[in-house]
Amino acid sequence: MKKVITLLMIVAMSTSISFAQKKEKKNETAKFQLTEMCENCVKKINNYVAFEKGVTGVEYDRPNMAVAISYNPEKTDTTKLKKAFGKVKLDVVSVKPVTQVQKK
Repeated sequence: MKKVITLLMIVAMSTSISFAQKKEKKNETAKFQLTEMCENCVKKINNYVAFEKGVTGVEYDRPNMAVAISYNPEKTDTTKLKKAFGKVKLDVVSVKPVTQVQKK
């Protein structure tokens, strides 16, 4: 009986450990330089581009007319995001990848 209980406890612990280990998501960030950045442009980005598949975050740099978008590279890429800006009639001047410092 002790062997059965011990075996069940080992199985329960091993399954709980395997579920506890999560795969770390690796997001990338790209900076989109726009031709204009008004309040209406920010609303368009918040309502449409931010909800594109794979987008995880949006940061604005209004004085420099730029938007930094964090995204999951498994679901989208910069080409698709640039098309999303085009759908809401915003012109993208340039796209630059942003290097991120890994946190320990």
